[in-house]
Amino acid sequence: MTNNDCSQNQHLRAIATPLLGKWVPFILLHLAKDASSFAQLERAIEGISRKVLTENLNHLQASGLIIKYGEASTGFPVSYEVTSLGQGYVKVLNEAKNWLIMNQEALLQGRENPNNSR
Repeated sequence: MTNNDCSQNQHLRAIATPLLGKWVPFILLHLAKDASSFAQLERAIEGISRKVLTENLNHLQASGLIIKYGEASTGFPVSYEVTSLGQGYVKVLNEAKNWLIMNQEALLQGRENPNNSR
């Protein structure tokens, strides 16, 4: 691997890191179905803390994958929606989700018997 490849990989890692978090797929797949408020997301995504949800929403918004409508301070409800850029990433997440569904038995079997070769 050349120095240029390493530099490009580091750059891509920096861009990708906020998009590969534990909760990101769940947030985006939920928002792809319907725009939601913070409270709706919090209820729909079991196990996520308010702090982590806020951090993830901020990262996704900064990356241009979601947009926030309204401001709590103005009395209007705040909702989040996937942008057209985010829709492209949702397609990738749906492909990954479908792959996981199709291969879940093999993946679980591999975890139970890590020394088995496939």
